[in-house]
Amino acid sequence: MSRPGMGAMIHQLSGGSRNNASDFYGQKIVAAELKKADDESRDAHDALILEFADGRKVSLWDDGQSCCEHRYMTIDDDLSKIVGGTLTRIECKEGRESKDDDYSEHEQVFIEIGTDDCFVTLCTHNEHNGYYGGFGLTLDLL
Repeated sequence: MSRPGMGAMIHQLSGGSRNNASDFYGQKIVAAELKKADDESRDAHDALILEFADGRKVSLWDDGQSCCEHRYMTIDDDLSKIVGGTLTRIECKEGRESKDDDYSEHEQVFIEIGTDDCFVTLCTHNEHNGYYGGFGLTLDLL
């Protein structure tokens, strides 16, 4: 991964995510959705939303945004596969980094959401000019 940008560094220096994924292990997933950003809102971001049988909801998103980068999430898997399963893991796996030209970089991190039955893989992307690298993955209670 390229050198971390200001947003990713601030995220890490401020302690990162306030919640640990392991706090939700053992919870039955009753709903899962990849919520895409509303382009009209400046603070909007893509997020994976998980709802558990106990009524809690969490949002997993990239809080590394600082300035001149484009961050978004994609998934090719069917999120309904994990609904009804018990959450066993959320793991990040470093993805690939590519340069489109001398001024454009594209970083990816894969996030596996595992249950007692199966897993799905989400990909978070950061497209930037080389000065805004890194990720600030955050898990928030909603």
